[in-house]
Amino acid sequence: MTAIELVVEPRERSVGKGTVQRLLPVARRRMVGPFTFLDRIGPEDIAPGYGMDVAAHPHIGLSTLTYLFEGTILHRDSVGSVQQIEPGAVNWMTAGSGVTHTERSPDRETHRTIHGLQMWVALPSGSEDGDPFFDHQPASAIPSDRHGDSHVRLVAGTGFGMSSPVPVSSPLVLAELRLGGESPITVRREMPERAILAVEGELTIDDEPVEQGTLAVLDRDHAPRIGGTGHAMLLGGEPLGKRHIWWNFVHSDPEVIDDATQRWRDQLFPRVPGDHDGWVPLPE
Repeated sequence: MTAIELVVEPRERSVGKGTVQRLLPVARRRMVGPFTFLDRIGPEDIAPGYGMDVAAHPHIGLSTLTYLFEGTILHRDSVGSVQQIEPGAVNWMTAGSGVTHTERSPDRETHRTIHGLQMWVALPSGSEDGDPFFDHQPASAIPSDRHGDSHVRLVAGTGFGMSSPVPVSSPLVLAELRLGGESPITVRREMPERAILAVEGELTIDDEPVEQGTLAVLDRDHAPRIGGTGHAMLLGGEPLGKRHIWWNFVHSDPEVIDDATQRWRDQLFPRVPGDHDGWVPLPE
């Protein structure tokens, strides 16, 4: 029996003025643990004078996680946070009952590259309607360990004998794997649901090649070895039960999503200080 339950191919989607490669959700797999949404940004070269511009938009019932490999993003939110995200750092914004934020390129004068991940992590039932809050962990705060010529960074949650300082709301793992070619990394069954995103390189799962850019959802009963050379991300955790997703809203109760939709239509969500003009309208 193979260790790979499902392979998800990336789909191109428009976000703001740019495009992303979307991997979650898909019809055959709505979530992996609490992860309900996964976009890969880039790698994209940005010419001088251009940049990311995602105007003010709302969320409920989830935490957003932004993790960059290259480039910078300036985050602002209705909690009052203003934070530049650098490679290796972790932006964790918990929406709870409702938050609004923007994402923009802070530097537009030089040629640069943007490459990274944006994820939504569903909140447990008792936390879906809590107060919003924001947390930022610099790259220096993220624990890491060597496995021979390979390397693991524990971005969020627990795993590989490490614990990240990111204040997650349920048991999960998000780890960055750098494979050197001679030291495979074993993904133990510490979390019931797990998936591997093949970022770049020639990677294998139990010696089975994994195509670059795809998300390989792992079988629950396997503890596979990730081998080869290149760059991958491990994500997963404890499942939370069914979640409804519409636009930027995630919740276990569809009526709460209906209420949030009306609140955004009436512009009753909290505003982003100094950056709320030109907010994103509801989709048709």
